[in-house]
Amino acid sequence: MPLPDGGTVSIRTLRISFSRATPNRLPEGTLPRTYTSKPLVSANGAAMFGELAIVRWLEKDGWDAVWMDTFHGAKFWKAMPHKSQPVALPPAARALYDAIRTANGGKASGTFDVMAWRNGEFAFLEYKGEGDRSNRKEARWIAAALAAGVLPTQLWFVLHPAGDSEE
Repeated sequence: MPLPDGGTVSIRTLRISFSRATPNRLPEGTLPRTYTSKPLVSANGAAMFGELAIVRWLEKDGWDAVWMDTFHGAKFWKAMPHKSQPVALPPAARALYDAIRTANGGKASGTFDVMAWRNGEFAFLEYKGEGDRSNRKEARWIAAALAAGVLPTQLWFVLHPAGDSEE
């Protein structure tokens, strides 16, 4: 992955295939259009956004995780937004999130979709679903995360078969 300073970083990629949910979108009016335009996947028989399916997958492996919905403000979700309330990050996770945001010039743009933690270890996963591509904001966020002490091995791209991480 090219970084803004001209350097590069290797980020591991995981390919995962979620079943499509039926229907594959939330009904109009359920939430703002920026949510209802997102495709739904099926995880454990429940329809949800791909980011939350990753949260469920990590939880099965003993991690705590949240979808970091920075597009709608700094909201952290463990369940679908129309069925739950945002959650607070635990202190260590919040401190790391804040350090990355500070290193990113105070901006949340480009933040990876999922933050996970287990036994003092952190992981950040960027979900690339149907038609989703990497962008410069993500590259700036990655540089900020590295500046805040996140290791490249803690960063992951999660590609749904229709997703693409290439620019």
